[in-house]
Amino acid sequence: MKLPRNHFALLSALWFAGGIYALFRPAETAPPPFPHFDKAAHLALFFAQIWLLTKAFRTGKLPIPYRSLIAFAFCFAVVSECAQAWFTATRTGSLGDVLADLTGAALALFTARAADRMD
Repeated sequence: MKLPRNHFALLSALWFAGGIYALFRPAETAPPPFPHFDKAAHLALFFAQIWLLTKAFRTGKLPIPYRSLIAFAFCFAVVSECAQAWFTATRTGSLGDVLADLTGAALALFTARAADRMD
């Protein structure tokens, strides 16, 4: 999968870097604003990442590689949860977080497919 060169690809790379930075930042000790807030944050993080990638392909007038993007999301979700479990002292890896990540990615891909059909 070759990424197009446009501002959405750049934004996607910056979002990815920010996600990696947040992964290794110490966890907040304040109570979350609502139960399962972390799942909502994971969903939003992956929705935005995949949405930016789909926008990069659409803006570059290239077909969206749905299978490659969901494979990327799966690998990123699993590796990020393993990294949290193995390399951080204040975070834990969670299957629930992986499921929230993949839900966000799937929602972004469904939204992109719907937007493609409307064009």
